This record gives sequence, structure tokens and C-alpha cells, in this order.
Amino acid sequence: MDAKAQLLLVISVAAIMLTMGLGLAASDFRRVGASPRAVVVGLVGQLVLLPVLAFVHAWAFALPTPLAIGLVLIAAVPGGAHSNLFASFAKADTALSVSLTALSSVITIVTIPLVLTVAIAVFDLNGQIPPMPVGETMAQIFLVMGLPVGLGMLLRHRSERWAKRVEGPVKTVAALLLIVIIVGSFRGNGDKLAAAALSSGAAVVTLNVTGMLMGWWLARAAALPLAQRLTITLEVGIQNGTLAFALGLALMNGDPAVLPPVFLYSLLVYFTGAVLVVIGRRAHAREANVDA
Repeated sequence: MDAKAQLLLVISVAAIMLTMGLGLAASDFRRVGASPRAVVVGLVGQLVLLPVLAFVHAWAFALPTPLAIGLVLIAAVPGGAHSNLFASFAKADTALSVSLTALSSVITIVTIPLVLTVAIAVFDLNGQIPPMPVGETMAQIFLVMGLPVGLGMLLRHRSERWAKRVEGPVKTVAALLLIVIIVGSFRGNGDKLAAAALSSGAAVVTLNVTGMLMGWWLARAAALPLAQRLTITLEVGIQNGTLAFALGLALMNGDPAVLPPVFLYSLLVYFTGAVLVVIGRRAHAREANVDA
């Protein structure tokens, strides 16, 4: 990837994180005190156990190095705004969903470099991917991810109306830049990447399904109410695919070899999320009938 493309990629990641910050408020973090047990369960499921599951799936399905790292990458990124939308549709605890998304967006600034460093050490036995100095990588991710999130939150704190006005255009610019970079990276590699997507499909599907089942089981074991069980299941299963795309290209210096699992996972969650919405609404209806 040339210097111009690298600059565009950095701008794209920073813009994505800025839009996340513009959508966050201090109240999203203060809500943690209202449901501390649910927050802990959700964060452990999403930030610890889902990446562990990704390692297990990559090993069990014997994925090639780039695909294995791509699978771990999509499991390591924070939850996306889609999880909040699905939580609303499923009549889940939307406030908890927003808080978990906010917290995971901040915490993963530290955890993503750690998880990817381990993934490269475990799966890249032939040295295909340059090693990641953890300290330097954390500093870079903080500059590209942490500072834009903080700036977005500061802007929203100063003027929520102005932040909402800016959020749309910034999100559009970020999306367009990322599309240009992805199309350029995929050009000439379509057949190879399609074959890679097919070979990683089973691992992606089972990771998403087992991740959601794990989230449900954790929330049930913690004796959380139905709305919070649904929220945690969605938060564990739905990840920020846009950010994973950008970080994957940055990690591989523009080579899209790690992206097939990210692409498939990002599409799959629309289906599994919709299924959970139906399940959640039916479960709420049954509870209402019992109470009546």
C-alpha cells in the first residue's frame, strides 16, 4: 500500500471512531452503576470469551494464517451501533446495549493490539505478517482510535445538536473512503478472495452462533432478566465490521487476505440478529401472557 492509500486508511479509521464518539455521552458510562452485574457479564463475554472462541474455531477449522487472524480480528473489535438497533427491535435493554457498546469501544483500544499480537504469534508460524510491537501499536491505536473517540465525546458534550449535525457527514466520508480503499485492495483478487470466503464460511457461522449462545448462557447463569439476556446475546454476537475492515487492511498493509471472515461475519449478523429479534419479541409476548 502506497503512502497516499495508508493516509486515506488512517483518516478512514479516525473518522469511524470520531462518529462513534459523537454518538456517545457521559450518561452511557454512568448507567453502568444501574446494572453492574449485566455490564460485567457482557464485557467478559464480548471482550474475553468471544476472542477465545475465535482462536478455538480458527484452530479447529485449520484456517490458513490470514483467515485465522481475520476471524480473531472480527471477534476482537468492539460492538457496533447495529447491536443497539437490534436490541431496540428485540425489546431488549437498549440502555444496557448502548453502555456496553460505549465501554467496549474504549477498552478495545488496549485489548485489540494484545489479541492480535497473540494471534500472529499463534497462527503466523512462517512469518507472513510483520510482528506487532505491543507498546508502539497501542500508542498508534490510541492516536487513531482513542483521540477521535474522545474528541467526538467532547464535541457532543459541548453541543449535542451540533454533534448530531456533524455525525452524518463524517460517517459518510468515512464510509466512502473505506469503500474506495477496499475496492482498490480487492481489485484483481476477486477469485482468490471468494475461495477464501468459502473456506472460512463454516468457521464464521459456528463462531457467530456459538458466541451468541454463549452470551445467552452467561446472562442466564447470572440470573439476569429476559431483556438483559437478549442484550448481552446481541452484544456478544454483533461486532463493528467497519472498524475490522479498516484495521485488517492496516494490519496487512493493504492486502485484503484477512478480510473474508470479516466480510462474511458482518453479513451473517443481519440474519442471526433478525432471528434473535423474532425470538426476543415472542419471549416477551409469552411473558406478558403469563403475567396477564
